[in-house]
Amino acid sequence: MRKYFISTIVVLVAFPAMLWAKVMPEGYYNAAQNKTGQALLTALYNIIKSHTKLSYGDVLSFMKTKDLDANNHIIDMYSTAVYGPNDNGSSASNVGEGWNREHSMPNSWFGGSSNHPAYTDLFHLFPTDIRVNGQRSSNPYGECANGTRLSNGNVVAKGKLGASTRSGFSGTVFEPDDEYKGDFARGYFYLATCYNNEISTWKYNQASTMLAGNNYPVFTGWALQMLLEWHRKDPVSQKEITRNNNIHDKQGNRNPYIDYPELAEYVWGNMVGTNWTPGGSVNPNTAELTLPVDGSTIDMGATTPGNELTASIDVEGLDLLQDLNVTVTGDGFAVSPSTISAADAISGSEVYVTFSGTTPGNYTGTLTIASNEVSATVTLNAVVSGTLIDAPVATDATSITATSFQANWNEVPDAQTYTLYVTKKGVEPPAPTYTLLLDEDMSGGSTTWTAGGKTYKDDGYFRLGTGSGTGWVTSPLVDLTANNGITTVKVTARYYGNDSGTQMKVSVLDGSEAVLASETFTLTATDAVYTAVLTGAASTSNRVKIENLVSGKRVLLKNVKVYAGDASAANAPVESGDEETRTITDIVGTSYTVENLTEEATYEYKVKAIGADAESAWSNIIEVTLVDQSQGLQGDVNGDGRVNVSDVSALINMILGLEPMAEARADVNGDGRVNVSDVSALINIILGINE
Repeated sequence: MRKYFISTIVVLVAFPAMLWAKVMPEGYYNAAQNKTGQALLTALYNIIKSHTKLSYGDVLSFMKTKDLDANNHIIDMYSTAVYGPNDNGSSASNVGEGWNREHSMPNSWFGGSSNHPAYTDLFHLFPTDIRVNGQRSSNPYGECANGTRLSNGNVVAKGKLGASTRSGFSGTVFEPDDEYKGDFARGYFYLATCYNNEISTWKYNQASTMLAGNNYPVFTGWALQMLLEWHRKDPVSQKEITRNNNIHDKQGNRNPYIDYPELAEYVWGNMVGTNWTPGGSVNPNTAELTLPVDGSTIDMGATTPGNELTASIDVEGLDLLQDLNVTVTGDGFAVSPSTISAADAISGSEVYVTFSGTTPGNYTGTLTIASNEVSATVTLNAVVSGTLIDAPVATDATSITATSFQANWNEVPDAQTYTLYVTKKGVEPPAPTYTLLLDEDMSGGSTTWTAGGKTYKDDGYFRLGTGSGTGWVTSPLVDLTANNGITTVKVTARYYGNDSGTQMKVSVLDGSEAVLASETFTLTATDAVYTAVLTGAASTSNRVKIENLVSGKRVLLKNVKVYAGDASAANAPVESGDEETRTITDIVGTSYTVENLTEEATYEYKVKAIGADAESAWSNIIEVTLVDQSQGLQGDVNGDGRVNVSDVSALINMILGLEPMAEARADVNGDGRVNVSDVSALINIILGINE
């Protein structure tokens, strides 16, 4: 049971002796002393192999009386349910509806016979939730990044089922919660020892996923490394010590790896080659970087020119003494933070990689996390696809007043809208109130998110649900600790075929995949953007889930964007900002009048083009100084904010009566009359002869 990340060395050496002294016979492990590796394993086998075979009823009776917490509730290792001893059963539709006896190593792996002594060996049987036990089935233990975690109201599974993320095995695994990983690992070490004479023949069902088909080292490479990590990270607890003593009373043998946790190192780990003595030390040089896996590859997905991809990568280590340096190479890749303390890495941390490219193509980067003790490199892949849009050219402002001006730019082919950014000269742009974390394109009929239930590739969409079942997708981990726990999810979707009335649910999940907040939408027959602004997701390990709710009411997903913060107006044709900075999105056309600015201040503006699947870089910057509206700009007869030959034409037309007279602007020389002398004064202003 987990007391997380207590120093491995201290735990492995300090736990024995005092806690089992009343129960363990004197000299119980004498025959194993001064041995190492396979010889030590064989000696331990000879010590613990003989024991009483229990009936299945004996197992149930033991669990009802011994596997209890201080409140006489069953210690359920697969769920948060609170069960009494008599809440056991054989079937359940949902998590939280009863407990049963779980073979941590599936009994089908050793043939499934109830006559086999391992069938009722308490050292690997535990009370667990019936439904979660059924979900785990005969799948091996493992680690999965985006597995399915069952829940029922407030009851949540303590484990999840998904695709293995450990190098060496890519099949389906069940990952128990960290709290009990060490317990299960020590149960497996016990089985490899107590049944060492026959375990090489355990080849049934999925046994070969974890068992190597030999007597030493017994486990496949990936499985052994994982079990050792679990054993180190989740040290022996008082619960296990008490259970070890109670099982000894019941079936007459003990689990050596609970009595002396360091034995695992002398049999399989970093002390192989050194003879064991009780309470022996473990190698102090045990620093290890367990995540990310050295040599692994992360596909960040695809984006369009100018847009960004993000990836959150877990970093975990054991017995680290030095801080980790984090670097990334490759065009368009960036990473933060640049340093992770040893303490943070031991307790579990993350780095955030971003990528942005302007030219379509495939991009590769290398993430390196290293110190003088450990190192890991990860290959990063990203794709930029779509048409690169030319940046517009911003032109001089017109219609300048004391508090407004009209920004202008040229038309860009393939642009559907434009975004204008205005800032007072010398003012730094404010931090955005929202940050784009994920931009998942599903128009190719696929997704990098984790899919569950009934999902299919459709023409230009990723489909959730069938006529007989529902489906869902779950995002990678996202950090939503900023922005007061507010999350915005924008889903481009429609309903399938004639499935009118289809409802789509958008949820934010916590680290245990329980729903924190959700919103449900009724879809239309054509593509539309559905925006959910959800509150309550203030964690570094949130996920977003999208699902259809009813069989036969199918959802077609095209794109999903996830923001930290309220981005509900990010694509709306409205202004955001204040008198100093202003952002205007979804502008149609090549000009826009910006109003309510600071009188007579100097501003700068730039613009970019937005296409169907890409956006341009920002344009050049134009500077504009607002003028006093009561006085106007001398010579600006037509009021366009500039003085040039067009003002001469306007003035002549006013004198001839061809245009309405604007006396305040037309009286260029200020003599109170409008005549040909004003034309001469205007020409002199233009030529710079008279100011």
